[in-house]
Amino acid sequence: MTQKAIGPSFYDELVASGGLVGQHFSWSADGTIEFFADTPASVVAGVEAVYAVHNPATIPLPMQAQSALATGLKLTSTGTPALNGTFACDPLSQMDIIAIETSLNAGKGFPGGATTFNYPDASGAMHAFSQSNFTNFAAAVRDYVYALKSVIAGASSTLPSASATIA
Repeated sequence: MTQKAIGPSFYDELVASGGLVGQHFSWSADGTIEFFADTPASVVAGVEAVYAVHNPATIPLPMQAQSALATGLKLTSTGTPALNGTFACDPLSQMDIIAIETSLNAGKGFPGGATTFNYPDASGAMHAFSQSNFTNFAAAVRDYVYALKSVIAGASSTLPSASATIA
């Protein structure tokens, strides 16, 4: 068997093959697989079969979803093109969006009582949102984050689109 690197999907591939994880063997990223004296022949054959078809460049779906959270959501507004941009979806940004949307839902308006609110995209460029624009934006981020977290948790096997359109 030709030695090749082992990528981040190898563990998931072993799990999918059934009964291989937790057996008596170990591996390292350089492709070294060590079987122990008591490793059953069926496990050795199973691990070698998974390794033979393993593509080290494959990134597991949950890792792709984590990366998508870090990359953000591309927003397109059909009614206010000045809002178009890619917006961060990291935990701090989610908290900011939730706090502002909660204030709007409570009838308290934007911070400082403004009628519009400048909110930054992922590059730091500011976009002036009306209350209805921000509510639509917050809903789009909410849905995107929920879909990604469903993939991370294994409840979904489909990554959502990294772009959303609002009015």
